[in-house]
Parts: sequence; C-alpha cells; structure tokens
Amino acid sequence: MLLGAPPMFSLSLDCEGLWGMADQPHLLGSRVISRDSLSSAYEFLIRTLQTNGVRATAAFVSCFAVGFDGVMAHSSLLDEMGCRAPSWFSPILRALRSGQSDGWDGSDLYRRMSAAGFEIGWHGATHLSLGERTSAQLIALEAELASRLFRELRTKPTTIIFPRNDIGHLDQLLKYGFVTYRDALSRNVMSRAWNIACEWNVLQRCPTDRIYRRDGWYVSPAGYFLNWPSGLRALIPVSVTIMRWKSMLRSAITQGGYLHMWFHPHNLITAPAMRIAFEEVIGYAGQLIKAGDLINPTMAEANGLYEAGSDAA
Repeated sequence: MLLGAPPMFSLSLDCEGLWGMADQPHLLGSRVISRDSLSSAYEFLIRTLQTNGVRATAAFVSCFAVGFDGVMAHSSLLDEMGCRAPSWFSPILRALRSGQSDGWDGSDLYRRMSAAGFEIGWHGATHLSLGERTSAQLIALEAELASRLFRELRTKPTTIIFPRNDIGHLDQLLKYGFVTYRDALSRNVMSRAWNIACEWNVLQRCPTDRIYRRDGWYVSPAGYFLNWPSGLRALIPVSVTIMRWKSMLRSAITQGGYLHMWFHPHNLITAPAMRIAFEEVIGYAGQLIKAGDLINPTMAEANGLYEAGSDAA
C-alpha cells in the first residue's frame, strides 16, 4: 500500500448489450436484452449514481456505442474480421445484415452515460476476446475499427476493460494509447467456486490492494463482482450481499484499502433483485464519500492518485 494512500471506492461497468452475447444464441433469440430493457437498466444506474454522488468508469463496446448506422458504415472491415474469426462474427454479421438493431444499438445509452460525466472506457470494438488466443493480426483489425469509431464518437478512451476479462496483447494495445486496465482473477473452476463461497462472508474485509504499474500500464486490482443473483448465485440472499459490501466499505476506511466493484448493466435485467443490492450499497458508499471518509475516483483518476502517492512516498 502506498504511504498515506486514502481509502478509495471505484466502480467499473462493462457496457456491451448483445455484442457481449454473440456466442449465446439462446439469449440472442430471447429478446430479454432489448432497447427498452437496456434503457430501463441504464436509467436506473445513472439515477442511483447521481442521487448518491458516486462516479463510475463506463467501458463501452465501440460498436454498441456508435449505433447501427455507424457500424454499417464499416461493414467491409467487419466482413474481413468475420473471415478471420467466423465463430464470433457470424451471429453479429447475420444480425447486422437482417437489420436487427434492438439490443445491438446502444448509442443513446452511450450519450446518456457520457453526459452524466462518467469516464468512458473501452470494452473492445466488437467484444471479441483480446486474449492471447486471438491473433495479433485480428487484434490490429479490432483496434483499427475502434480508432475509426472513436473519431465518430469524438472520444479517445485510455482505459480498457477486457472482454470476458481475458487479458492479452498488452504490448500491442499499449501502442494504441491505452494506459490502464482492470486486472482479472483466475478463471479456473476452483477459483470460481471459492469466489461464490466468499459471497456469504458478511464480515468480508477490503483488501489493501492498490493501483500498480506493470510494463508501462497502470493496473487496477480485479476487484469484486457485485453478486448477480442468477443460477447458483440466486441462493445468496440480497441482504447477505448488502452486509458483505458494507463490511468491505467500512474496512476500506479503517485499513486504507481500495475497493473496486464491477458488473454489466444488463445483469440488472436478467436478475432484477440485483437492483436492490446496488441501490443500498451505492447509497451507503455515497454517505461515506459525502462525509469525506472515502474518495471515489474513476479508473483514470486513480492513476493520478497513484502518482501523487508515489511522489509522497
């Protein structure tokens, strides 16, 4: 922990709509993730955060942010990418060619989040995995598409939230102007089981992790996923989730910890009970922030605090 580092709470959101579900045909066909359901979820998010004075990093899939017409203007590049990774792009290209925009077009949501003053991060151009199993050539095409769309969106994100938390090609991506990413926990079966078991710990303490530097990057600790009460996770009562997060927030203050929450906005659609936990936890975090007991930087802002702490040390 950096000397004198203040207790921090950060929130990052993986904003993807149906772009994050291109390999899940049951969800694509269910119409659960739609323009209306996404609008309701994002409206709830923005209202809850603004009411409580809490800021966030909203990492958008570029194609989701720019909208249907913006994506179609680059259909030839998408076709080229589709030839290289047909298993990922076939459902995407099929939806685009049939004129399906419902759930794929998040341009209005992007504008709302941007207008709310949140940091805009990058969650890939098409939500293609950026991990090591994806070729460097395909990563270059993904970055090229993103660069084109950034110009249309008039933005230049420097923070990456890796799709599916699959981290890779860091040297290559650093050259495109990204400087920050959120780390990821181990993805094996035992680690996932342990993470679910920890959801029951209502006395959970906040780790003393901090932003750190690695190979030219600022790295934010992986943080904690706000429990999504679906499947096995539905067995965890919302009240337990609330108590656990309040315990972590309190210990962040006493220990000087860094607490990072993350989830996908569409999780609020597929598990509506999650809204109760989010509203309660953000309300409590907002009280601590207003009292001056906790600071609430975006991921990019946390980098400056890292540098200030390093200088002080």
